[in-house]
Amino acid sequence: MSEKTKKGNKEGKGNIFKIIIIVLLSLIIVGGAAFGGMYFAGKNGSSTTAKSAKAEEVPELTYSLDEFLVNLSDEDGRRYLKVKVFIGYEDNKNLTVELDAKKPIIRDVVNTSLRAKKTTDFSATGVDTIKNELIASINPVLTKGKISHIYFNDILVQ
Repeated sequence: MSEKTKKGNKEGKGNIFKIIIIVLLSLIIVGGAAFGGMYFAGKNGSSTTAKSAKAEEVPELTYSLDEFLVNLSDEDGRRYLKVKVFIGYEDNKNLTVELDAKKPIIRDVVNTSLRAKKTTDFSATGVDTIKNELIASINPVLTKGKISHIYFNDILVQ
């Protein structure tokens, strides 16, 4: 081989090596910039979302209506429901006092409504329907506020 050919090979290998290093460095810089941008954008976006969610939240209180044990209206008459019922409402001291005063009336409304149900009404979607019916039947009894949720605890249908 001649001197020129050896020099050309060394310069060609050197140029390829330089190009590879430049490409790798540019990929690292672009990747780092993208990561930094996503990191800081995600950090700022989540904090504003959390702040706005906290600002909109109103504390919800729960009021226990105790446990209900009722016969269900199935044909054989041997089915019963045992459930603990809680009422969810926005923080309102007047409503808390009213719930204490009207607890027997509210329990009667819930008791009457639950006795009219059948075993098949307590499916996954049926429970939500029952909760909505209870809210609609309890709210007219109240004058100092409205309830927003019904919570069932320890449901037993047998």
